[in-house]
Amino acid sequence: MTLRLSAIDNDRTWVPWLKAGIVFALLLMIIWMLVRLRVGRTLVGPDGVTTRGAVIRRHRAWPDLYDIRVGPAPAGRWNPEHVTFAYGMDGRRLPLFFVDSQQCDDLPTEVEAIRVDGAAWRDMPWPRLPEVEEKIRRRALRRASLNRAFICMMCSYLPALLLVLWRFFHHEDGHPVLFFVWGPLAVLLACLTLFVATESRRPARSE
Repeated sequence: MTLRLSAIDNDRTWVPWLKAGIVFALLLMIIWMLVRLRVGRTLVGPDGVTTRGAVIRRHRAWPDLYDIRVGPAPAGRWNPEHVTFAYGMDGRRLPLFFVDSQQCDDLPTEVEAIRVDGAAWRDMPWPRLPEVEEKIRRRALRRASLNRAFICMMCSYLPALLLVLWRFFHHEDGHPVLFFVWGPLAVLLACLTLFVATESRRPARSE
């Protein structure tokens, strides 16, 4: 990436800013990944479940938890096949860092042991409440809508890049802000509106 960026001429005023922005974004991603691998963890104890990422620390007490479940992970070459989520009574889910199929030899057994200990600490079993299940389903649909809209936005960058390069080689103003900022943002909002409007017609992804 650095070599390709250095090969671009700086004959336009916005090109150095574009290079600096890309390098800054890449550095932030690398630093975030390293810090998350260094300090990220999940702690389970009598007071509840605590997760710690690169920056954010989250805690859920046992009475506030509805269930702990194993679910499929987002597709990716380095991602585990299955990860673990702790669900609250409001339907929100909390990813349990490193409680996944890569770190645990037998993930279902590990999660079941957490559930058994949690039921003892909270002094009650894990119930099945239809209203909470509906909240979980609706939030799963909303996440799917956001993910699909984001994918559509990212796909819009390819034609935008081709159009900017075409205008650039024809000695016309590329309008990078229009095609790389406002255009993808318009695609994101339009797709998100469409996917949210059709959520009730789509089945929720199994958690």
